[in-house]
Amino acid sequence: MMEKNRNSKKRRIGFIVGMFILLMLAFTGGRLSASIKTPLEEGFDNDAILSKVKRLEAYINTFYLDDIDSDKVTDGVYHGLVSGLGDPYSEYYTKQEYQDMMDSDAGEYRGIGIIVYKESQSGYVVIESVMKDQPAYNAGIQNGDIMISVDGVNTTEMTLSETVAKIKRGEADTVKLTILRNNQTLDVEVDKKNIVVESVEWEMKENNIGYISVAQFIENTDEHFITAVDELEKQGMKGLIIDLRDNGGGLVDTCINMVSRIIPENDLIVSIKDKNEKTEEYKCKDARTLDMPIVILANENTASASEIMTGCLKDYGLVTVIGGKTFGKGIVQNVMPLGDGSAIKLTVAAYYTPKGTSIHKQGIEPDIDMAYKPEEWLKIRKGEKKDTQMEKAISVLKEKQ
Repeated sequence: MMEKNRNSKKRRIGFIVGMFILLMLAFTGGRLSASIKTPLEEGFDNDAILSKVKRLEAYINTFYLDDIDSDKVTDGVYHGLVSGLGDPYSEYYTKQEYQDMMDSDAGEYRGIGIIVYKESQSGYVVIESVMKDQPAYNAGIQNGDIMISVDGVNTTEMTLSETVAKIKRGEADTVKLTILRNNQTLDVEVDKKNIVVESVEWEMKENNIGYISVAQFIENTDEHFITAVDELEKQGMKGLIIDLRDNGGGLVDTCINMVSRIIPENDLIVSIKDKNEKTEEYKCKDARTLDMPIVILANENTASASEIMTGCLKDYGLVTVIGGKTFGKGIVQNVMPLGDGSAIKLTVAAYYTPKGTSIHKQGIEPDIDMAYKPEEWLKIRKGEKKDTQMEKAISVLKEKQ
């Protein structure tokens, strides 16, 4: 019986080697791009790698005490390959992780309203973005918080998929997160709910000043944003506030469609340059413009696609940016399906504003610096304190009318 079990383990873990070879072939067969180089050209020694994997397999099959979950180990190989890049934004997705991501982009799922990634060096899960007015946001969770544990289970002991599943799929209506922030450990209990992301909210404020809040850039955000602009114009809007505070970004195409509703047709919105110095320009595709003063509200959590919008409109002198310096994420990721339900997300390019400026690790400085401290911003979000940034935005637009 013991020998049979050992042979079973060998067959199961032997699958890892076969799948590892298939993964390498997927990167050499030109299926993702005709210009993809082979691993050998990039410096990988395939023979040495596969030889070592086989040796590791032999040690595991001979000495490892517990049962082997071949699927988990196989996914670990793929996760490890990508995490070896040392890029927090590049990631391998299992079939379930990829589906979870697609659900998030579609704007409806059960959870607490966060976007996370696995930090390659520490192994902890980091909160990349907190969705505005969702349970995590209302509980005081912040972008950049390190998630130490979920319901008492250390996140270094789980894959990213397992961590997300533990948050989303448990029967309880709440989840207890232990987070690390500024060298302090905090226990936070967060409600879980079926989240339908309302990425755009809008209203008309005093003096015919329109207000549009954009929580993130998902599949239908551009449609809702354009509808908001159209409706506010019909109501006689004479100035516009675009609130991008705590907007961690999202889909670049969605952002481009939104900016196209504001600037003149064929004007450059953003340029993207890949590793081969190939540059692709994205220009305005809409003949309509928005000829009125605009304010963008931003903070240190305004990132990625939000910075594309902010950087473009600021370069053209079309907006006054009020708040704090933005995050500084000036790189672009592509998600590429691998044909078996899994996918890989890779940083593939850097983006530049119309004036050719890279904001990566630099951020965008506000025209009027009124940055809030985190505790102050939390009180404002809860309605316990006045939003002086908003008041300033209204004041600026009144003066320009």
